[in-house]
Amino acid sequence: MKKVIVIDDHPAIRLAIRGLLEKWEEFSVVEEADNGQEGLEKIRQVKPDLVVLDLCLPRSDGLALIRRIKGVDDKIKILVLTGQEERIYAVKSAEEGANGYVTKSKDMMEVYNAVNAVMSGYNCFPSDDPGVAQGRVAYGKAPDALSTLSVRELAIMRYIAKGYSNKEIAEIFYISQKTVSTYKARVLVKLKLKNSIAIAEFAKTHGLV
Repeated sequence: MKKVIVIDDHPAIRLAIRGLLEKWEEFSVVEEADNGQEGLEKIRQVKPDLVVLDLCLPRSDGLALIRRIKGVDDKIKILVLTGQEERIYAVKSAEEGANGYVTKSKDMMEVYNAVNAVMSGYNCFPSDDPGVAQGRVAYGKAPDALSTLSVRELAIMRYIAKGYSNKEIAEIFYISQKTVSTYKARVLVKLKLKNSIAIAEFAKTHGLV
C-alpha cells in the first residue's frame, strides 16, 4: 500500500482526497497538513510515496515547497492539486520538480487517474499532446511576459499582489528584504510595470491571485 501525505489548508479537500484514495485500497493517507512547514516536517518523518499538494498555502509558497520536498527524497512523487491558473502554474510546477498537475475544478475520477499516472511513472500535466502519456511534459501556452519570470520571481510577485510587505515576504522565503526588492525590480522590468499596484492589477487580470 502506497503512503500519501495531503497538504492543503481546506479540511474538506483533505477529507475528499483521503476518501477518494482509501476507497480503492491501494493508498493510505498517513498524514495531513494545512501548511507547508508542517507538511515538510511530516514528509521528513514519514518519507511518503506521494504528496498531494496545493500551491496556495498559508505563509508558504507551494512552488518553493515542491523543490524542498524533492530535496528530502527525489523519489517522492508530487501531484499538485490546486485552484491556480494551469496555463502558468503547470509549467512552473514542472520546473520545480512536480510529477503532475490537476486543477480543483476537475472531477474526482480525473484526480484519481492523475494519481495513478504519476505513481506509474508518468508525467501528468494539462495537455492534448499524446506524448505526455510517454512521460514527456507539454503545456498550454502562457502569456509571453509571464513565461519570462523565474519560479521565485513569480512566487514573490504573487505575495506582492496580495499586499504583503517586503519584510513579510523576506520572512516567508528566508531571504533579506534587499533580495526581495531585487526580485521585485526584476518583475517590474520584465512585465514593464511601474509599481506594486500595477503588479497587483496584472496578477488579478491573469488569474495569478
